[in-house]
Amino acid sequence: MYSEDSYECPKCIDYYGVLNLKRDCQLTDVQKAFRRLAIQYNPERQKDKSVEVVFGLIAEAYDVLSDPLRRAVYDQYGEKGLKRGVPGPEGCIQPYVFHGEPLKTYREFFGTTSPYADLLNIVEHPLSCFETSEGRDVKRKEEPLIKPLLLTLSEVYFGGLKKMKIQRLVLIGEDKATTEMNEKILTIHIKPGLPSGTKIVFPEEGDQGPTKIPADIIFITEDRPHEIFKRNENNLIMTVNIFLREALTGLSITVNTIDDRILRVPITSVITPNYQKRITGEGLPIVNNPKERGDLLIDFNIEFPVYMPVESKNYIKKAFKILHDTESTEDTEYIHRFLLADKIRRNVDDDVPLQRSPDDELNKLVC
Repeated sequence: MYSEDSYECPKCIDYYGVLNLKRDCQLTDVQKAFRRLAIQYNPERQKDKSVEVVFGLIAEAYDVLSDPLRRAVYDQYGEKGLKRGVPGPEGCIQPYVFHGEPLKTYREFFGTTSPYADLLNIVEHPLSCFETSEGRDVKRKEEPLIKPLLLTLSEVYFGGLKKMKIQRLVLIGEDKATTEMNEKILTIHIKPGLPSGTKIVFPEEGDQGPTKIPADIIFITEDRPHEIFKRNENNLIMTVNIFLREALTGLSITVNTIDDRILRVPITSVITPNYQKRITGEGLPIVNNPKERGDLLIDFNIEFPVYMPVESKNYIKKAFKILHDTESTEDTEYIHRFLLADKIRRNVDDDVPLQRSPDDELNKLVC
């Protein structure tokens, strides 16, 4: 048995050592060990308050080793992996947290908190009725089990069905007094555009027991990170890195949408640090009206050159002087020729050389 002194500041809990069991023990061995130690260290029979610490450790060890999934995680990853969460075949296995009420575990196991009851054969011969703080034969519903449901933006966009496998205790036998572990597949309907944080409830799908009403299982949706888009309600947001030259002279952006379409978005305006391009109807479906969609918002991250030759600076000064000097018709025509040449240059294949005029030297203003 794990001593009281060794429990005061443990670095790592050995749940098998707590119950004095071997690692290849069966579930019945775990139940027998818990029954023996729980009666011995029941704090209601002891005057020493330090016994409560040991009793809590016994209850926690039973809570872990009596659950096949928790026990499997503990056997493979130890206590740290169990309490931090580990990757599983269908997503992350959530960290284990002991509920902190050892007498609750005791009561669920024995059906009573009385330390003087004849409990030695309670597993093989369960009582026909049970006592709770509310009275005889009164069952209390367990607290809901909350689990995250991670969804990709593609799953949110298209909707569909998602299946989740759970393990739970179910009552067996004609008298419904004993339990065994069973697996069940829960089918979750995902509506297109389902908001993040939506609660999906499966009533009374938790562990069954003779003294309790099964808990509700509640899935809360979360959006998985996407490599391009971020979600803002029904809108999608993406950020494009551009050079200062493109911010001043314009560019065309290619967007690969979630539904595998290609959008080419021309930007003709001068892009300022606060500029945002909105494309209507290219966001996520609206959950109550899937035919309507939110918008796609494009933000820009402008990369400035780290160095600029004096000659380039002079060209830029001349360009801005022409921009603000509208009195000269000659300068205005110069601007038009400059913009026309720039459009021709961007539309011509890069492999075909373009004859340049002296006016095109302004294209070298910004690298």
